[in-house]
Amino acid sequence: MKGYLSIGAVSKKKGVSIKSLRYYDQIGVLRPAYINEKTNYRYYTEEQLFLLDAISLCIELGIPLRDFEKYIDDYGNFNLQELLYDGKLLAEQKILDIRKRLGTVQAALQALDYKPVPLYMETAPTKPVKSVRTNVRTDTTPPQAEPSDQKTDEKEGFYQRYIPARAVLTMPLTGEETENYSQKILRLFMLAQLLGMTASYPSGILYEYGKDGNAEKYIFVQVENYADCTDKRLHILPAGTYFCKQGTQHQIVDSARLRNIFELSGKPFIVTESDLMDDDIKKDDNSLELQLLQIS
Repeated sequence: MKGYLSIGAVSKKKGVSIKSLRYYDQIGVLRPAYINEKTNYRYYTEEQLFLLDAISLCIELGIPLRDFEKYIDDYGNFNLQELLYDGKLLAEQKILDIRKRLGTVQAALQALDYKPVPLYMETAPTKPVKSVRTNVRTDTTPPQAEPSDQKTDEKEGFYQRYIPARAVLTMPLTGEETENYSQKILRLFMLAQLLGMTASYPSGILYEYGKDGNAEKYIFVQVENYADCTDKRLHILPAGTYFCKQGTQHQIVDSARLRNIFELSGKPFIVTESDLMDDDIKKDDNSLELQLLQIS
């Protein structure tokens, strides 16, 4: 049937057994879009595959298939929203566990006297940074008076560090609202799995400013195994020496003023804000890092 997938095709495409699909139909978690009355064959739409991925992810996160029956109310209705909410809580807990394990690995490396290339620099690198003008000093001569004390004050708290290129999977962020952030991140984790990629930490917010000073805004998760992906929601954030600033609250909503602070009028630039993973850099356990780079 045009526009529909048979239960066998769905089973083969998504790696879910026909028995499981029939069980999902039985308890109401995923009913076929169409059932042929003569043959009793079940058919699904392409749009239902994303929902199937979400259900499969909840199972992978630790909700056993046998426990699905607890989401059925007294009238036989399946509460899919409650299932996905529980999956969200499990995903958030796993993210926290990963962060703790990364901290343990990092501490072990330090104990072995491992000396990685430092990411955090108190001063600018020896090679001049051409992309952004700043007051970060590279010499020991006495500082000269700044043309504007206000601009100097606004730059305080910024530092420079090199960040390698990153692949991120994005979702548009409407307005400047950061509410429902966790739910959107969970959707991106599910989407990454659907596209055959591996979502990883950190996650965050991305503003891409054009020459006119207007920004395209996104929520993102960092991904791996993206080489064959052609999806337009995959962005590659360039490597470079970023100007960074830490805080415990979202600062990116006020990032438009950075255009004037760093004299970027008429120049495209990106601003990202994400959880800071490196214990050697972060000043607080809940630190968020604002990261700015002019695009050449």
